[in-house]
Amino acid sequence: MKKLFIMSICGVMLITSCGTYTGTGAYTGTLFGSILGSAIGGIAGGPRGSDIGTVIGMAGGAIVGAGIGAAADQKAEEDVHRHYEAVQRRKAQAMQRDSYSNSGFDSSNSGDDRLYDFSSSDYTGTYSASSPQYTLPAASSVVKIAPEDYTFNPQIEIQNARVVDQNQDNSIGRNEVCKVIFEVRNLSSETLYDVVPTVVEATGNKHIQISPSVHVESIEPGGAIRYTAMLQSDGRINDGTIKICLSVLQGGNTISKVAEFTVRTRRN
Repeated sequence: MKKLFIMSICGVMLITSCGTYTGTGAYTGTLFGSILGSAIGGIAGGPRGSDIGTVIGMAGGAIVGAGIGAAADQKAEEDVHRHYEAVQRRKAQAMQRDSYSNSGFDSSNSGDDRLYDFSSSDYTGTYSASSPQYTLPAASSVVKIAPEDYTFNPQIEIQNARVVDQNQDNSIGRNEVCKVIFEVRNLSSETLYDVVPTVVEATGNKHIQISPSVHVESIEPGGAIRYTAMLQSDGRINDGTIKICLSVLQGGNTISKVAEFTVRTRRN
């Protein structure tokens, strides 16, 4: 009778702990522990020893089995978390890069052509909230994209640069999402590797956020890419102006000319 009661407890543990390695490990440990404990107890103390051995074996086996199962649960959770982070990184990269061709269509499938409407005026038109001014890196108003150990490379050229504010009123209002669109062309006769289109706000306005830069693996001789950075203002931006600076870093040692936009901001 006692053994029947003990095995009933094992059955309840199985039903209530399904779905995790911890529960499965605890049940398996309980089952084998009770069998082993009963056998050892029976040899040492007869029927009564068998019952006591069963209880002790259950307890010990459950603890050991649960510990092994908990470790498996933790590893499974870590695997799921790593997979989720990898998916999110791929989504973020796809949202920041629109194409590896002049047309905007990504024939290499390295991005996501559904993210942007390439037939919209943002891409087919010429609208820009302001006109860019091109300067050499040393004369640029932003130091961040002209580090001292970079040298100017005239073979990397920024073309068709535009700042497209959401409602196209030539200013950036509160909570407005804008696009900074420009092409990067390789004028040299050699392939450029490790190309990083860069967009920064030079005045240090804390109410402007710009999407992180994305590394472009390579640009063939005479080829170009079109890059889109997302810019968004928050709900506390005031009347004034900001300066948006575009440049291209390459290979860890060269930099293109800097294109600078002065764009008005407004509170209302």
